[in-house]
Amino acid sequence: MKSGLHIIFLLLVFAGFKGYSQDKLFLRKGALLKCKIIAVSEKTITYRDTAANSQLITIPKGDVILAEYQTGVIYIFSSENPIVQQPEVFETRDQRKERKMKEWKTKEHALSDNILGFYIPDLILGRLTMSFERLIANKTVGITVPLSLTYDSFGALAAASANSNSVNNGQTVSSPIRRTRGLGFIAGIDVNYYYDLKPELKYYFGPRIRYGTDMVLGGINGLTFQLQNGIFRSRGQNMTSTIGFGVGFVKLTGNNTVRSRDPKQVYPWASFTWRLGFRL
Repeated sequence: MKSGLHIIFLLLVFAGFKGYSQDKLFLRKGALLKCKIIAVSEKTITYRDTAANSQLITIPKGDVILAEYQTGVIYIFSSENPIVQQPEVFETRDQRKERKMKEWKTKEHALSDNILGFYIPDLILGRLTMSFERLIANKTVGITVPLSLTYDSFGALAAASANSNSVNNGQTVSSPIRRTRGLGFIAGIDVNYYYDLKPELKYYFGPRIRYGTDMVLGGINGLTFQLQNGIFRSRGQNMTSTIGFGVGFVKLTGNNTVRSRDPKQVYPWASFTWRLGFRL
């Protein structure tokens, strides 16, 4: 009777040790779980914590790198989502230039097609000039309408020069001056064809026509035609700047006198343009 009880006690002790034996799960994040592995399926692993009356827990198989049973059997799992290292891509100079240009064209497409311009250097030349430009054909053509209020900006300087005192036989003689008074107007139209040089920078050329009265040149009336070219730069989302140079001719009209030349003749003409623009 005692021997039978002894055998039962040993079985219970063995069963107890077996029930509290620990398996191990090594996670890919570096954690170690001591548990009892219940089942391993195609995509999941189910285990129970070592605490008494613990619930079953199921985790993705891809989270586990290794499972070690208390018997010493080890299983190593491959990654469910292996990390594929992309080969390094090297751009050539032309490819980089093309990529940056595409990025700029996408950005440029969202910019306004309307530009209000101010010609600051014209103030010195006796012109208060503003313009409105409309970009069309995917910003490859610009139609510009300028308007200038002209005045004799050099009048004061000319007066000071002409009235400078000179000595003649010991007497001071002042030279008379003829100043142009009043205001004049000059209007016209430009057609600019734009070509991309690089992001935010374009080259342009096209015809330029002006008609009106230039008070700095003595109030002459004339029609000018030029071919101009220059550089157009975008500065951020709202500002632009334009630098250009044009050559052509002027046809005087009306009552003009230019150094005793025939007022009806055609003369060479040139211009310099610097415009600060604001997208509307």
